[in-house]
Amino acid sequence: MIMKKTIILTIAVLIAGLFIASCDKIEEGEYLKNPNNSQPTPDTTGQKTLLRKVLILDFTGHKCGNCPKGHKIIASLESAYHDAVVPVAIHCTSYARPQAGTSFEADFRTEEGEYLVGYADLEGLPSGLVNTLDPLSISSAPNEWATIFAQYNNVLPELSVEVVSALASGSLTTNVKLTAEAACSRKLSLCVYVVEDNIIGGQIDYESDPQTIENYVHNHVFRTSLSGALGESVKDNAEELAKGATIEKSYSKALGSDWNVANCKVVTFVYDTDTKEVLQAEVANVE
Repeated sequence: MIMKKTIILTIAVLIAGLFIASCDKIEEGEYLKNPNNSQPTPDTTGQKTLLRKVLILDFTGHKCGNCPKGHKIIASLESAYHDAVVPVAIHCTSYARPQAGTSFEADFRTEEGEYLVGYADLEGLPSGLVNTLDPLSISSAPNEWATIFAQYNNVLPELSVEVVSALASGSLTTNVKLTAEAACSRKLSLCVYVVEDNIIGGQIDYESDPQTIENYVHNHVFRTSLSGALGESVKDNAEELAKGATIEKSYSKALGSDWNVANCKVVTFVYDTDTKEVLQAEVANVE
């Protein structure tokens, strides 16, 4: 176990070493998967094999030249840990303003995203929250994200999340079931976001030559929330939720007419209302 933890922490440090932390200033006011890509051992006892998945909120912008550093960190983590990584790219501030007639004409900003900017009290981009919604934990150095990610190795999830989404007449309905994998006395809040992958558009990258990339592939783009920017309380007391007990919620919302539904996914996560720690996250396709 010590050797495994050392390997994972070493990989996090190597990933971190590839990037130098820098920041564009805002102009305006079971288990993680193994780094060798092996999958968890199939369970033959009739019990579930669970992954502790890690949410990364990446505050970014297509005109932020330092932001691709965060994108690269996330891509490296996804390559090593696959679906244990749950990224959400929140395009925000003046660095996400559209520019008509250019490759930057898309407007990825959202009302919920701008709310989260104020909530997190961002000082610059890129910035990230890794497995937490605590504003005091904001990190403006993408090289730190991998190190924080590694801290969740071998931490069993307290809750599991099951998500089923269905699209009809342009409206998305998402059903969520939380199951206590151990007795839980926490207050709980639930967030349900929609993200879109494979959007082609402009991106400034200070490490690229030329620095303006016309056909950049934007992934995990935050499109909307079905539950509000900070979600909703689903357990507002410290009474114990017994192991195996469930909480079920349902949400519906119309999707944007210019979104490619085939590339959209639902990101759902549950967090401790008091400490803001994200306890489990899950991704589901829009069917």
